[in-house]
Amino acid sequence: MNTIESIENRRSIRNFKTNKISKEIVEDILNCGRLAPSAKNRQPWYFVIVQDEMKNKQVVLILQQT
Repeated sequence: MNTIESIENRRSIRNFKTNKISKEIVEDILNCGRLAPSAKNRQPWYFVIVQDEMKNKQVVLILQQT
């Protein structure tokens, strides 16, 4: 499947699997996001990776700091 087909065939998922994703795949996904175009090349995004059962507490702490 090429990039255009991937975008055209995307769908929203609300039931998430608990399978672990390899570090390499996460890094590839983040790198693609990092390279995405942004208005005036401002690149206003931040990435946070949370991988364990403490994720909800960690996310709350991060959001409080921003």
